[in-house]
Amino acid sequence: MRTDLTVFAKDFPEVRLVVEVKPTIAVPAEEDTAVKQLARYMWGTNCHYGLIVTPSKTYVLRDDFTVPGPEAIHITDVLPTRILFSRLGWAYPETISEQHLETLTREWLESLTSSYDAALPDNPDVMKAFFPDIVGAVAEGRVVSEAAIG
Repeated sequence: MRTDLTVFAKDFPEVRLVVEVKPTIAVPAEEDTAVKQLARYMWGTNCHYGLIVTPSKTYVLRDDFTVPGPEAIHITDVLPTRILFSRLGWAYPETISEQHLETLTREWLESLTSSYDAALPDNPDVMKAFFPDIVGAVAEGRVVSEAAIG
């Protein structure tokens, strides 16, 4: 299995965050194939956090540990991607290709792993979604494109 982007622990091959970049997600999102597949990836690698980034929304997935298996992984937050990426220092384009979005997502992830203050906007919904759990999990992590996992 491969993910678009993976954040590994600083000095270990431990998966801390898996990220998929998609053009859209079905409604309801919990029933989308990409969400189910990412939950299986997360479970298979013992990773507790995941993101699905679309041009308009970013879906935050977490393992709630209520049951064994990928059924314990749920979407906990949905954030506007434009707001999430607002600290990158450029205007978010009106239309964006999946490849360009993946490049921007990688840039944002690299910023997040080095300094959450530089990456995360002052927004209560963003802070609720990322702080402290995901921020702590990815701190000083290594961002890898198309990592083979599982």
